[in-house]
Amino acid sequence: MIECGSSSTKTGKTYKVNGSDINVRSGPGTNHDRIINQKASSIFKKNIYVTIDNTVTVYEECTQGEWSKVRVTDPDWLSNSHRGWVLSKFLRKKQTDAAGKEIFTEKDFIWDNNTSPYKEIIVAGVNKVYRENARCKDIDPSSAYISGSKGTKDNPVFFVTCGKGSNAFNAFFSKADVEKDKRLTEKKHIDKSQAVDLCEAYAKQHATHPSTVDFSRIMDLAITEHPNGRTRVTSTFTAKNSFNLEVKFNISCLLEDSGLIEANIIESK
Repeated sequence: MIECGSSSTKTGKTYKVNGSDINVRSGPGTNHDRIINQKASSIFKKNIYVTIDNTVTVYEECTQGEWSKVRVTDPDWLSNSHRGWVLSKFLRKKQTDAAGKEIFTEKDFIWDNNTSPYKEIIVAGVNKVYRENARCKDIDPSSAYISGSKGTKDNPVFFVTCGKGSNAFNAFFSKADVEKDKRLTEKKHIDKSQAVDLCEAYAKQHATHPSTVDFSRIMDLAITEHPNGRTRVTSTFTAKNSFNLEVKFNISCLLEDSGLIEANIIESK
């Protein structure tokens, strides 16, 4: 690959991308080879070329004529494979507000027949989530879509993915939320002690002899608060079965601020 040299201008700028399927080349010009995605090519047993689109953020190392040498910085797992030369016209600056916080525009989203009629609502909603939900400092506007299980025809519900890896979750907002300027803050977690109480109550409700339940509140208890506002309680308890024998069980409870959502009990081995 041709590196930045005396004939290029070093820049060190971060850009968003316009468009999709933009070829990444080994040098500044269409006469240079497209870069092969080695990993994808080995999987599909044919040449798959590296391309970038509006779902990524790139760092521009330098420019030469109408070309820019870039590497993908977000998502970071593409940074090693997705680097090379692209036409500078496909790069655009991030839009920011007076405080320097990014503002997402239509160009940051992926549109289809289902979402296109709601462009204004979706763009406004995602920006509200980004500004108002403290757990959405990392947000992927290209993931925004209409919910298939929530909302109505007159008041559809949309979602956008926040966070990364195991901490990723969907933040929801409705057409009415945006139009009425409802604050889209993060969901409040249930009080931890209340969560444990509800989980223990579930154990007693499903035990053959509720009065014999001995719920572990110290040794085996674990409480995990998830970014989407839900809380997971896991623990163990002992209780007598129909043969009057004491048996140990594992229990897992999922809760939100309004109460218990679901729970699962299995006999401990």
